[in-house]
This record gives sequence, C-alpha cells and structure tokens, in this order.
Amino acid sequence: MVKKGEMMDVEDIVDLLSIDLTGVVPDDEYVITQTNKGEPVISNKKAPSGKAYREIAKRLLGENIDVTIPR
Repeated sequence: MVKKGEMMDVEDIVDLLSIDLTGVVPDDEYVITQTNKGEPVISNKKAPSGKAYREIAKRLLGENIDVTIPR
C-alpha cells in the first residue's frame, strides 16, 4: 500500500509525529500462528516480528541497535 501511495511510510509517520523511532514491527505469519497458540510471538526465534519486539525492548533498555525498516 505504501508503494501505491495509499498509506504513509515509516519516515512520513516519524516526521508527522516528530518522535524518535524505537522500532518497526513487520506483519508476518507468526503473529497469527503464535496468537492462535496463545504464545508470545517473541518466543518464536524464526518470527521477524518477534525479532523486532526483542530489539525494541533492548533499545528501551539502552542498547544501541540500528532500526531496520522492513520494505
């Protein structure tokens, strides 16, 4: 939808809100499968969304980790 111009991209949102970016959580199949199992997505090491949540937590705790923006 971003490519079609139907929604704003991450940079547009950050500029509009004038905030620092803590992270971007991609939508992936594991969000649904882990939710259906009643398990947190961060417990699945294969889930890109889980990796994003773990990295956000590390940033909040003061670690210096580059933010990856999914394309």
